[in-house]
Amino acid sequence: MTSPSPERTHLIVLAALAVLILLAAHPEEASAKAVDSTFTFRDALLPPGVPSVAMRDDETAILWNPAGLAMSRAYYLGYAWKGTYQRDDRQVSTHFILTKARGFGIGIMRDDSAPGTKITTLFSLAPHVTNSFAVGFTGKWKGGFNFDCGLIYRKEPYLSIGLVGRNLRDKENARRYFEGGLAIAASPRRLNLFFDMINEESPWRDALAYGGGLTAKLEYGITTTLSCFTDGQGHETYRASLSFSGGVNVFEGEYSVTTNHWSTVSGRIANRSQ
Repeated sequence: MTSPSPERTHLIVLAALAVLILLAAHPEEASAKAVDSTFTFRDALLPPGVPSVAMRDDETAILWNPAGLAMSRAYYLGYAWKGTYQRDDRQVSTHFILTKARGFGIGIMRDDSAPGTKITTLFSLAPHVTNSFAVGFTGKWKGGFNFDCGLIYRKEPYLSIGLVGRNLRDKENARRYFEGGLAIAASPRRLNLFFDMINEESPWRDALAYGGGLTAKLEYGITTTLSCFTDGQGHETYRASLSFSGGVNVFEGEYSVTTNHWSTVSGRIANRSQ
C-alpha cells in the first residue's frame, strides 16, 4: 500500500481545515435591510482576486468566469473569506470553499449579506474548444436554480479576452450581470494590464460599471494588484491586493474602499498541484 503524495496530503489537510472554518465561523450580524444595489453588491459576492473575467484561472474562476477553469493545468483547492462594511454598521461576511480540477469545479458559498444565512452550492464545467479557447457553465443552487455562462480566448502570453453572463435564468429579484474583460501583457509573465465593463440588469438598477488596473509579479513569489472601478452612478471602488506563492501554497490578502463609504477586507489560502 503506497502512501499519498505530499501534494495530495496538503490538499486533504487544507480541505479538512476549510470545512471546519466554514462550519464553525459565526456569521456577522447582518442588517434587516440587504446591501444597497451598487457595484459593491456584486463585488461583495465575489471572492478576492484580480477583478477581471479575462485573467482568473484558479479555483475562484467558478465565480468570476467559469471558462477560466480550463485555462490552467494546475489543480486548486482554496478557502476565502470576505468581510464588507459600511459606516452605518451594515456588514457582510461571505465564506467560500472552491476547488478546481482543470475544466471542472465545485464550490460552496456562505453569504450573510441578507437576513439569515444563505448557502449557495456551485457546480462548474469548462471544456476546451481549442487550446486557446474555452467555454464554461456554472449551475447555482440557493433556494432555487440559476446559472452563469462564460467564455475565454487566450493568446499566450500576450492577450486574454473574457465574456460572462451571470444569473441568466429570468427570475424575480435576481441581479443579472453581463461582463466583458480584456487583459494585455505589457511585460510577459511580469506585468499585466486589464480592463472590464459590467452591466447590471435588475429591478434595482440598469447601469454600466467599468474600470481596470494592473497585476505585477515581483520577486520571491509575490504578486500585487491595483485597480479602480466606477459603478456608473458616481461611486468608485479602489482595490489593492497582495499574494504570496510559496511552493504549492498561495496566500492572498486584499483591501478595497469605495467613495460611498464601503470597505472590504478579505483573504484567501489555496493549495495547488500539477
